[in-house]
Order: sequence, then C-alpha cells, then structure tokens
Amino acid sequence: MIQQNKSSQLEKLGVLSAAISGVVTKTLTPVADIRGSLCEIHRDEWVVGTPRPAQWDFVITKAHTLRGMHVHQFRFDHIVILNGRATIGLADLRRNRPTFRQSMTIDALGDVPMMILVPPGVAHGICAHTPLTYLYGLTTAWDGSDEDLGCRYNDPLLRINWPVEHPVLLPRDENLPDFQTMIRQFEDAGGVRIQDASPSQCP
Repeated sequence: MIQQNKSSQLEKLGVLSAAISGVVTKTLTPVADIRGSLCEIHRDEWVVGTPRPAQWDFVITKAHTLRGMHVHQFRFDHIVILNGRATIGLADLRRNRPTFRQSMTIDALGDVPMMILVPPGVAHGICAHTPLTYLYGLTTAWDGSDEDLGCRYNDPLLRINWPVEHPVLLPRDENLPDFQTMIRQFEDAGGVRIQDASPSQCP
C-alpha cells in the first residue's frame, strides 16, 4: 500500500515508469511570465533512490546524427532535450529483470520538455531528427572507464525503428559489435555494478 501511494503521488507529479523496468520519464512544465520562462529539470523526489547527478553536460548534435548504442555498468543518465527533436532508443540488457531484451523508443521534443532517466544496464542511443541540444546528467563523473560497451545501432535484434536510415556516426560506433555480443560482454564484465540500480518507484 505504501508503494502504491508513492506511485500515485509520483504520477500526480508527472513521473511515469516506461515499458523497460527502471526507465523513468517526467514531463517538465515551464512557468512563463513577461520575462520569458523558467523550467525545473531535477528534484530528488522525482527519482527517489537514485544517485544525484555528479556531472551535467551541455550537448549539441547535428541533424541526422546518432550517438550510441552504449550501455553503462556504474551510472544512471539523465537526458533533458532543450531544442529540436530526438528519438531515444533503449534496450534492456539485465537478465534478472522482467524486461530483459525488451526494447523501446521515446520521442522527445524541445517544445514539450521532458526528463528521461536511463538506469545502468539499459543500452541507449540518441538520434537527432533536427539540430539538437540537450542536457546530459551523469550520476558518476566521466573518466572513460564506463564507456566501452555497446552495439551497432541497426542490429535487427534491437528491434528499434530509427528515424534516419543512414545516420552520421563516430567510427567507434560504426565498429561496435552485434547486440548478442554486447549482452555477453556486458555480463562477462559483471553486469550492473552498483547496488539496487533502479529508482524505488519503478516496478
């Protein structure tokens, strides 16, 4: 009953669990006046049990560019689209979750601001329909140690319908292995490496 009450309270705040366990979306509400507008992008109560971001990055991406697919063992990622349109593709690599191997997409628009929380163990890629700017929050500061695992964005086993057939990619992303190899490498590396890596409101 306590968990149900907490979920109900969070839904009233616009915090929703997505199809993949531990992925959370939160609709953001700008407050406008004659000067412009102000929009909150983070409150601890929205993602109870999740570490606070230790680093925020401001990212500019050219149209028809794709960053991913990558998966992290140690950190949650917060994504807030500021301007433009993006498709965020997600796939669950956590064998102990009911959504293991499940994939989904989230369409995010700067005109309809939203926070997306991606837990460790969920592979993700961000494809820009248009020129794109977004904030990227990391719950552990970047040091390069949690960036090595990923797979090709267009692997059929991902079952992700990207909006761009031939996106601009970094060479390292062009040379990533297939989805099944990413799962094996992720598990061989120890899988999720932080305790209880999902927000408490998620199923």
